[in-house]
Amino acid sequence: MAKQVIAEITAVPLGTGSTSLSRYVRIAQQVIEQSGLDYQLCPMGTCVQGDLGTILETVKRIHEALARAGCARISTQLKLDDRRDKDRTMQDKVDAVLKR
Repeated sequence: MAKQVIAEITAVPLGTGSTSLSRYVRIAQQVIEQSGLDYQLCPMGTCVQGDLGTILETVKRIHEALARAGCARISTQLKLDDRRDKDRTMQDKVDAVLKR
């Protein structure tokens, strides 16, 4: 496996007039599904793994999709884990913690 970046993406539309965001989370999830990235939907964001360029392009496409859905403002938090000394997967990271 080629070295891959692991990222957590949290895109929050602001000013939607509702406290419910699941409609917008689903839009973002569909963009991630179409990207081909491996992903895990989590309660407070979505973790993905793959090529850094693909991850960044996916974040851009999420913003564009949310804007088309009527979001005039989107606040996104992106965490990147670009480990270059060894191959890791999202599951490897979880397993390392559970082993302890």
